[in-house]
Amino acid sequence: MSEDGKRRFAEALEHWAMMLDDLRARERAEAIAQVEQLEKVRISRAFHASALGKHHAGKHRA
Repeated sequence: MSEDGKRRFAEALEHWAMMLDDLRARERAEAIAQVEQLEKVRISRAFHASALGKHHAGKHRA
């Protein structure tokens, strides 16, 4: 392989690695956001099922 071919190959490999890093970072961010949303729902349900949540809901109905 010529020096120019080696250089272009190295540049293409570096570009591919950067794209892969970006993709993985986006996937991680999406996974974290999904887990955070599920945790918010879980906490909200636990609150509303608790005595404190029932007391809070009763105050708003009155």
